[in-house]
Amino acid sequence: MTDFALSKLILNGKKSASSAPGNVAYAVFVLLCFWAGAQLLNLLVHAPGVYEHLMQMQDTGRPRVEMGLAVGTLFGLVPFLGGCAILGFVALVMRWRRQR
Repeated sequence: MTDFALSKLILNGKKSASSAPGNVAYAVFVLLCFWAGAQLLNLLVHAPGVYEHLMQMQDTGRPRVEMGLAVGTLFGLVPFLGGCAILGFVALVMRWRRQR
């Protein structure tokens, strides 16, 4: 049998220094990517004829719904940020209780 010897222990119990600014920057980047993707999908869906072409139906009897950038941001980005803030608060409280 082969024996593996490691020079360092994988789990040595030491905590590495946390990179809170890096984590926040990554979270903001991911949030921006989700928001940009949602806006692109919104533009694609509301472009004249693109949605109908993709769905392969020509139904002109239905009402046309127009949603601007402000409405998409209000009902897309704001609830997402609120949910992230609530989850972050819960995680912060749990971490605070674990340290005590």
